[in-house]
Amino acid sequence: MKETIHGFSTEDLMKMDVTALRAMLHERTHHKIEVLLYRILKGKMKKPPNLGYEAELLLNIWKRRGLPVNTPDIQWCIKYIELANKLNSGEIVRLNTELLKPFTSLEMKTVKKLLYTRQSIRQFTSKHVPDEMIREILQAGLMAPQGCNIGSTRFIVLRDPEEWKLVRSDIPIENGVIILICQDLKTYNVLKFDELVPQNLYYDAAAAADHMCLMAHALGLGACWLTHGVETQKKIQEYFNQPETFVTRCHIIVGWPDEAPIKSAKMSIDDVIITPKNTNKTP
Repeated sequence: MKETIHGFSTEDLMKMDVTALRAMLHERTHHKIEVLLYRILKGKMKKPPNLGYEAELLLNIWKRRGLPVNTPDIQWCIKYIELANKLNSGEIVRLNTELLKPFTSLEMKTVKKLLYTRQSIRQFTSKHVPDEMIREILQAGLMAPQGCNIGSTRFIVLRDPEEWKLVRSDIPIENGVIILICQDLKTYNVLKFDELVPQNLYYDAAAAADHMCLMAHALGLGACWLTHGVETQKKIQEYFNQPETFVTRCHIIVGWPDEAPIKSAKMSIDDVIITPKNTNKTP
């Protein structure tokens, strides 16, 4: 019987779409090394035989196909595979990492300013938004948490007012930039995530959009996070000549603020914490 990974043989993997293969390498590194490694090092679980074997097999296929290994994500996979191999050979593994530390009071002031003063901006001046700022915003979206780190997130930046018409939006766009948060569904389909954890598709995009709005706010720009439907998805696919597996999930508009709205207020913390006391249930 031929060895398979997620039901794919070596021959299948040698011919697989690169995006799908990359996602599988990410996922096997995550599930078969990352989530186990730290429990093993703490003595909370016994190392399984051939720790990380599937990830290493996928990495070897990646290399055999002549695909680049110097990208940050592949280097991340290589690091974990090397650690797994050290454990497999009986070596003692010591990580040069540190436990998280609380922020200083000064750092916390910045964090609270970022989180508590961010607001949605819907009107922008005609002032040009520099490309380097847009790249900072995209980088923030890329660094958002994503289920199993599979690498599905893609971006489209629309500066042309004619292209803005592709996006159905409740807010009139007069100035600024539209950034589409997109996903390459091949990364989900190959792992059957679209069947097993379909909610991840939306959570992953939402996390990216939120990170991007926070970065825009930190840069002094305004942003508003918006959603759109199938009509926009189809238009984007056709306009950019993308397959059906390439889907836009939501978008943000970004620019230099031309309004100073009253910051929206929220309910009190006590109103939103659910306890037996406020659910009409007895303990």
